[in-house]
Amino acid sequence: MRLPRTVAIVLDPDFSSRLATLAARAAVWIVDSPGNRPAIESLWTARRTRGAEYDVTVFRTIPGLSPEEHVDGVVRSVEKQAGPDERDATVRAIEVYGGDMTAAMRSAFHARGFTTLEPLDDGFRAQRGGTR
Repeated sequence: MRLPRTVAIVLDPDFSSRLATLAARAAVWIVDSPGNRPAIESLWTARRTRGAEYDVTVFRTIPGLSPEEHVDGVVRSVEKQAGPDERDATVRAIEVYGGDMTAAMRSAFHARGFTTLEPLDDGFRAQRGGTR
């Protein structure tokens, strides 16, 4: 299985109005919430009935885990799906929405080879390569 070059992790429980646009360009892992569920189901229906190529995976928050720990868990799942030989070739960037670029988050991404971290309006983008 070959993963897209960009994976988005959405921690924002009210991201739904932007989900379709994001899913059109990246594989999305999104937190399950009442605010996100209608948009998630709409994209799943489009994929099933019209063959739309959305890759949307849902995850649940675990009480007591920090945003960094949730992102780390998703990144581990993405890397596990890719397998050790495909990891570097297929996942070049991870975008996080609804989470801050904390020192712990930066350190976790650097440890996985994502050396460029850039802020986004409501999150950040971690990319392999570069010097930031």
